[in-house]
Amino acid sequence: MRPVSHTLINSIRAPIDRVFALLTDPARIAQWLPGCDGVQSAGPLRKGARFTARFGARQTEFEIVDFTPPSTFGWVERGQRKGWKTFFRLDASAGSTAVTIRDVWMPQSFSAWVRGRFLEKRKVQNQLKTMLENLGKLVGS
Repeated sequence: MRPVSHTLINSIRAPIDRVFALLTDPARIAQWLPGCDGVQSAGPLRKGARFTARFGARQTEFEIVDFTPPSTFGWVERGQRKGWKTFFRLDASAGSTAVTIRDVWMPQSFSAWVRGRFLEKRKVQNQLKTMLENLGKLVGS
C-alpha cells in the first residue's frame, strides 16, 4: 500500500530562526496547531523526545523524528491517528521564511487508502493551511 501525503507551501514574513523557535516551543504549539488545547513536554524538543497534546477530551502522544535547527522539524503521532507523520521544512528567503508542511500517512487497508486519498483530502489541506495561517499571525505579533 502506498502512503497518502499532502503538502502545502507558503511564505511567512519573519526570519527563519524566529519561525523555527515558534514551531518547536512546546509552550506555543497549542497556539498554532488546530484543535489543540494544550501541550505537555518533559523539556525542550529534540529528536527522540515525546510530547503529549490535548484535543478536547482526546490526548495524543507525538514523537519527534526530525529536528535540525533552523530548517527541519517533524513528528509521528502515537495516538488515535497512529502513524501519521508531519514534517516542516523552513527555507530562508530575503527576510521571509518559506514553510513547507507535509503530512504522510500509511493506510492499513485499501478502504482506508481510498478514504485518505480522496475523501479526507480537503480536511487535511484545510488543517495544513490553518497551521500556516496561525504561524504567520503569531510571528507577526
